[in-house]
Amino acid sequence: MSGPHGRGDVKSFNRNNAVIEREGCQSPHTRNCFLATSVMGCLVIVLGLLVLTMAPSFLSSMILKSLALSPGSDRLASWLVPPVEAHLTAYAFNLTNPDEVLKGGKPVVQEVGPFVYRAVTVKDSLDIETGKSQMNYDPLGSTITYRPRKIYHLVSGDPDNTFITVPNIPLLTGFSGIRDSIGITKGIAKNVMLNNGRGTPFVNVSFTGLLWGYNEELPCFKHTRPEECPPPDGEIDIFSEDDDDDDDWGDEDWKRRKRSTENEALRCRRSSDEDLSRIKRSSLDLDLRRLNFSMLEKPKAELVNCRCEWGLFRDKNVTIRKPVTINHGMKDLSMKGWVEQFDSSTTLGWWEDGSTCDQVGGQDGATLPPLVSQYQEMVMFISLMCRKINLKFEKITTHSELSTYRFIPPVNALGSHTDPDPTKVNLANSCYCRESKGFSCLKSGVLNLEPCKVTPDLPRGAPIALSFPHFYQADPSFREAVEGLRPNKTLHQFYVDIEPTLGFPLAIRPRFQLNAIIRKDPDIAVMSNFPDELVLPFLWAQDGFSEPSSDMASAIRFGLAAPHQLPLLGGVVLLVLGVTMLLVSVGWWAYWARRRTMEEEIPLN
Repeated sequence: MSGPHGRGDVKSFNRNNAVIEREGCQSPHTRNCFLATSVMGCLVIVLGLLVLTMAPSFLSSMILKSLALSPGSDRLASWLVPPVEAHLTAYAFNLTNPDEVLKGGKPVVQEVGPFVYRAVTVKDSLDIETGKSQMNYDPLGSTITYRPRKIYHLVSGDPDNTFITVPNIPLLTGFSGIRDSIGITKGIAKNVMLNNGRGTPFVNVSFTGLLWGYNEELPCFKHTRPEECPPPDGEIDIFSEDDDDDDDWGDEDWKRRKRSTENEALRCRRSSDEDLSRIKRSSLDLDLRRLNFSMLEKPKAELVNCRCEWGLFRDKNVTIRKPVTINHGMKDLSMKGWVEQFDSSTTLGWWEDGSTCDQVGGQDGATLPPLVSQYQEMVMFISLMCRKINLKFEKITTHSELSTYRFIPPVNALGSHTDPDPTKVNLANSCYCRESKGFSCLKSGVLNLEPCKVTPDLPRGAPIALSFPHFYQADPSFREAVEGLRPNKTLHQFYVDIEPTLGFPLAIRPRFQLNAIIRKDPDIAVMSNFPDELVLPFLWAQDGFSEPSSDMASAIRFGLAAPHQLPLLGGVVLLVLGVTMLLVSVGWWAYWARRRTMEEEIPLN
């Protein structure tokens, strides 16, 4: 083995081994593999650069596109079931000197509250008879039409045991309707109103009663009474026949029939109240859209247990509202949430015909378009206010570490078109003045709602006026006429805080005050000592929410960060991968170039 043949065998083995190694690692297949790796590495690097430079705008556009209220989308789901709890916070103005006011004295009011109600809105409840949803897309257009229900339940305060003296709205409404009548007709109507119900311009009721219902007979005067119900106390049944032997009803017969009716009505009422309480307690777990609300819906005035019950918001709790048609934003995202129709009409029918005031429009406060600018004027439609209201940018605020733009009504938002003060005059509001139709036009800061309260039964509407709480931003004469009001910007200003990129409201507080319009009438003794026109506040409330939920804030932060952080992360990963692939390929070529050079310099023979 140590001879010449042995040395030759070793050289031959080394030569063959080198050839095999060279042919294996430098074979065309291997070279092509590393060449492909280097090409792929370059492509991945280019892709990484594209992701870093172009993906943020692409991802932003995709996120914005997803904000439309498209069928089955997450955005639609969050619009139907918002990730934040809304509350109605209400205060009453207790009139402390009603007797003096009846004699012409200055009213003194005391704010009572707050009473806080959780507000759950159901936009897509099902019609029990047809099984169809109350929310529908227009298949040929750009809109969604929905009929909302709002369910309120108490979470703070003791309104059942808080009694307040407030204007008697049903009686004042009746007096307003006969104000321009003359002679015997007015006298008869006046006596009917004074003898049905409480018959006084001011009543003492619980706060619960004021909102959701208390006994007041006058609103049911024209209602058909069940045959089991006798006339209300103080009213004479002109159709009764005492000498009719075939229909001999004594007091005991009436009492039995009345008790029977009351018991039946009481059972129905208890059943509906229990159902409503169950819904309120379990509103987070129940599928509210599938519930049968028919037993829970209530009109503003109704005979209950042979007694008339009337409440300011009695017909607002659970009862389905008028249809609202809004733009869903799928075709034009900048139009998302714009109100196209109210009550199936493009006009309101309350204000000057053909005017901008009577034209339906403005944003639905529950959904806003993205890309909000500080320099734009926002218009919102508030059905409770019977009008649109303009909002302007005030300042930048912060909620849960998210920057927002605050929009507020300008000082002349409710300004009169005749106000001599140049800072409060608003010529655009002239079409809200219906003086030509017999409705008074009030000074700046207070809107006469009588035109939007007109019904076939109330041709003069209800004498209600709207303002901001405590007459904030209103003409000083309104505050001077009532003692006990202290307007405060922080407490009483209407505002909405909007995250500008995605357009989500992180805080929205519509604040409004309801006032009774009390007018002097020399023909009615109890109204003869009032001023010619007294605007007396009796309730103010704020709706919405002041802070986003933690889940809502987290989702918005992710939506804002994603277009920048995800491309950065993806681009860096692609760059590292591409550079690694390129370095491996370059390293392989360098290694085998050096190896070939060494083999040529040191032959193996």
